[in-house]
Amino acid sequence: MSTTDTHTKAEAAVASQAAIRGDRRESVSARFKWTTACAIYMLLAFPLHFAFFIMVVIFWAVGVPLTILWVGFPLLYAAVMLARTLAVVQRRVNRAFAGDRTPRSVLSFFDREEAYNGFAYPAPEGVDRFRRLLYPLRDLQSWLDIAWVVTSFPITVFNWCVTFTWTVTVPLALSAPISIPILESLPGAWYNGIGGLLRIPHPMVFDIVLFFLGGLVMLVAAPSVLQGLARLQFVYADLLLSRRARNRADIERLTQSRAAARKAESAALRKLERDLHDGPQQRLVRLNMDLARAKRQAGSDPVKTQAILEEAMVQTQDTLAELRQLSRGIAPPVLVDRGLAAAVAEVAARSAVPVTVHADVPEIPDHVASAAYYVVAEALVNVNKHAGAGSADVVVGVRDGYLRVTVVDDGEGGADRSKGHGLAGLEERLKSVDGALAIASPQGGPTVVKAVIPCAS
Repeated sequence: MSTTDTHTKAEAAVASQAAIRGDRRESVSARFKWTTACAIYMLLAFPLHFAFFIMVVIFWAVGVPLTILWVGFPLLYAAVMLARTLAVVQRRVNRAFAGDRTPRSVLSFFDREEAYNGFAYPAPEGVDRFRRLLYPLRDLQSWLDIAWVVTSFPITVFNWCVTFTWTVTVPLALSAPISIPILESLPGAWYNGIGGLLRIPHPMVFDIVLFFLGGLVMLVAAPSVLQGLARLQFVYADLLLSRRARNRADIERLTQSRAAARKAESAALRKLERDLHDGPQQRLVRLNMDLARAKRQAGSDPVKTQAILEEAMVQTQDTLAELRQLSRGIAPPVLVDRGLAAAVAEVAARSAVPVTVHADVPEIPDHVASAAYYVVAEALVNVNKHAGAGSADVVVGVRDGYLRVTVVDDGEGGADRSKGHGLAGLEERLKSVDGALAIASPQGGPTVVKAVIPCAS
């Protein structure tokens, strides 16, 4: 082995170790920030929750008996609105801590839970203003908000006590090597710690070591303890404040997906019927007429019959080619046999406009790959027919559990769903697999078509 290779390997090893140390530092830093954020949240949540808890309980306790006289309804309404205020704050805290990697384009279609992030909850349509104003008293989520304010208060109190104890004890215990000798050295000081009570030799040293080691243990355990308590608070809040909305969002999403699937299937069948009628069916009718004419002239004019048969063979080959083309639109063989990346490359190769493909796709469900294929195929058809583009780029990849497809061309722009060009049908097809379509096409270009499809749809 040469000296150069040895130096190269040594430099690579040093770089690798440096990268590992950097990752560890970043991990420790992120862990410290997350623990600090959880501690601050739990310390601040108690006084806020305590104030709302007192007001909600008072309004509720006074309002329920007085509902017989109708005086209690304004008090119940006030309790509902107070609980809703705290619930909205908690939902936003949950979202800030838990994060949300779902693309906004997908949420804009289906996420019913988004409606509960604001103070005004969704109300039934078609009701007058007065009934809409009183609807919070009938809305189940309003009573779940009140239930959360009341039942989660003990959790908030417990978390605050543990967090306060932890945040105060750790710095005091770690400062024991400094604070205990200082206390002992003060005039008239009389120190009698745990070591003195147990009558251990050198009690001050024993207490310093005991407190310092205890502080270290609590410091090391702080991320697990404080983050665990915070997660308990987040999970319980999510259960009462967001689970119902999320279930409603799932139901709405599935309803829309089924409707979109039926609509897309119906449109595909109509298109297939139209293509068969305008293409192969017309050719077969002409082929039948040519063969009948050849049969009549077979005995009288063999030369003309031969010409007719040759033309019929051409018609047969053209019909077969059209049928193959239509079968690609139903289930492209290359997509089934070789996967999405190869199918996209084949579509790009058939384009009259030069297309550059960047596709790195792992194994994904067949319906997801099929939807992505049609996105690319339809987008490239529009590039060739309408865009006036000189080149196009196709990027296909999976990130965060979503298949993302992007088609960009340098054409004239101006593409719009309302203008047709197959974009509306493409959007319905994507909805049937819980996907979403976004189009940016200013006048003068470029046109960017983006599709996002959940791999687990």
